[in-house]
This record gives sequence, structure tokens and C-alpha cells, in this order.
Amino acid sequence: MRLRAARALIAGAFVGPVVLEVDGGRIVRIRPATGEEDVDHDVVDGVLSAGMLDLQVNGSFGVDVAAADAEGWRTLLGGLAERGVTGVEPTVITAPLPDTVAALERIGRARDAFAGESVARVLGAHLEGPFLAPARKGAHRAEHMLAPEPAHLDTLLARPAAREALRTITLAPELPGAIEATRRLTGEGYVVAVGHSDATAAQVHAAGDAGATMTTHVFNAQRPLSPREPGVPGAVLTDDRFFVGTIIDGRHLDPSVVSLVLASAGRRTVGVTDAIVTAGTDAGEWLDFGGQPVANDPHGLGRRRDGTIAGAGIVLDEGVRRMIAAGLDPAAVLAACTENAARSLGRTDVGHIAEGATADLVQWDAAWHPSRVWIGGRALTPTAR
Repeated sequence: MRLRAARALIAGAFVGPVVLEVDGGRIVRIRPATGEEDVDHDVVDGVLSAGMLDLQVNGSFGVDVAAADAEGWRTLLGGLAERGVTGVEPTVITAPLPDTVAALERIGRARDAFAGESVARVLGAHLEGPFLAPARKGAHRAEHMLAPEPAHLDTLLARPAAREALRTITLAPELPGAIEATRRLTGEGYVVAVGHSDATAAQVHAAGDAGATMTTHVFNAQRPLSPREPGVPGAVLTDDRFFVGTIIDGRHLDPSVVSLVLASAGRRTVGVTDAIVTAGTDAGEWLDFGGQPVANDPHGLGRRRDGTIAGAGIVLDEGVRRMIAAGLDPAAVLAACTENAARSLGRTDVGHIAEGATADLVQWDAAWHPSRVWIGGRALTPTAR
């Protein structure tokens, strides 16, 4: 396949016109376009980017990743792909440890079952809990939270299928045993993210010394930035070892705060949704999430019955539109959802328009809606949801 684009996001900037040559599901060559090429598809208006990667998705379209069956996974992964999300880290929130292990195993089975299909790729599981600070629990259930002591890590990683499915783990670095756990987990190849934490900046930097490289939803459910204590946000925004996960629904963070994150962290900014089961559903429709009911409010926020924010009720493409509509730089926003996300996982094969990368691509129209998506060079047509 040959694909020509007037503008394409490459290495954080819009360039073009370019021609992409795809063979065997991968981009094998990128070259300047002359306009005389014989191509299979021409992106004349809009922009071509790599497929987006959402590294924090608890669910969408009525599906909870912690309990999804085969039909649910197809609904979730297919729906995300239609919206331009071609890779996802299914995220499991705090639950009893045996339930968490079982959820990791199901995620691993889903990854294998849907590999090669034209749906979003499962990049590995993101475990958000139980190693969190009760003082910053957010919508998590404090009664199931644990300290990351060796015995609990042994239980979590004892079963090979769960161990192999896991990719990212959020923990609060101030908890007893957290620094030692961070060294162990990063030494075994996992990404450790600081989140749901009341840590001081010094404790966050200590986690960085131990190998932590990610932040879970900066500014949300963490010790805030203050004049004499930078807290979690101040630490990760100024420490180049950390990628900075940033919810871009425009509600968890005001777009001006997202702009500040981009200005501070630059290409360490990773745009995520923190989407839950309500993403892609109607406002006011009550669904179960983590053992408690949630519904979207009129602004697309998933809330518990008491009003507590439980997660975002949007898909990542809507977040892109909201940020661009608020005046943020489109190239920076898209890079946060593609290239930056991929680099935070150490991936060069997805999230990039680059020679050798998988041909997971999105054509964006002038209103920043995905008008065409390719998974491994195979086109699918997004449908209205």
C-alpha cells in the first residue's frame, strides 16, 4: 500500500507532503511526495498520525476491563479502534488481590485472542491499585488497599499468566516498602508509575532513583503543588526521568493546566482518558464499576452517586478535540497521545510514523474526527457511536 499525506505527524511535528509505503503491515519507507505518485489513498485534507495509545482505560462502551468476557473485549477493542485508539493498556483498579490476579490473567487471554485482528492492540495491563495511599484514594475502595510489601508482590506475580500480562503498576512511593518494591518491579521490566499518592517531592525523586518513570493522572489524587512543597506534580514536571500521564478530558484538568503540563514536561507529556465503563454511553445511565454504580454527568465525567469523580466518560479522540478547541497546539496534543505514550513504554513499533513501525494510522478530518483508521495497514471505516 502507498499512502500520500499532505500533513503527517512525524517526530512531534507536522511535516509533508509525504508518501508512506506499507508492506507486511509495517511502514517500510517514508519519502517526500512529488504529487506524481501512484497511491492507494491520498490524505488531501486533515492530518495523518500514528494510531493513538491510551495507557489508562478502565473500560468503555459499557464494558469493564476487570470483568470483560470475549464479547465485551470485542466491543471495547473494536470501538476504540474505530475512534483512532489502536493500542491500549487495560487498567484494573483496587480490588482484593485474588480478583486482581484473575483480572490480569483475563487481560492476557484477551491480548492473545485478539492479536492480529483489526482492533486496538492490548499493550499490557495497567494495575492501578491496591498499592495506593488511602489519603488519596479518589474513587478507589480503601478497604482493599495494601502496602507493596514482598509477600503481596509475591502473590501478585506468582501466577505466570498474570505476571506476563502486567506492564505498568501505579503505586504511592511513601508507603512502607514502596521504594524496595519499585526497585524490584523495574528490575523485572515493569513500568512503575507514581500515583494516588500523598508523597512529598523528595519521596517522588526517591522513587525515580529506584526506577519509577511514569506518573498516573498528574494533579489528580495526589499531594498538590504548593509554594514550599512541590508535591507530586512539582516533582514529576521538573524531573526529566518521569513521563507525565495527563487526563485530557477537559474536566479532570482545565485545559490551561494541560497547557502548563505541556510547557513544563514537553514530550514527556502522555495524554490519557482514565476512561471507565461509561465512556461512549449516555449521561445518567448507571453502570457497575469497581463494585459501585457510576454514571456520566452532562459534561462526560463518570461519577459515583455521591458525586465523587470515578473516571472519564469519553474516548481519547474526544479528548484531542477538546484540547484543540481550547487552543492547545494540535501537534503537541497528538504527539502526547501517540509518540510520547509509546516512548513511555519503551515502544518504537507502535505510536510512531517511522520506518519499521507498525502501520497503525489515523486520518483526521478538519474537525479532528478520525475519518479512516488502519490497523497493520488494513483499513477500517469508523462508525458513529
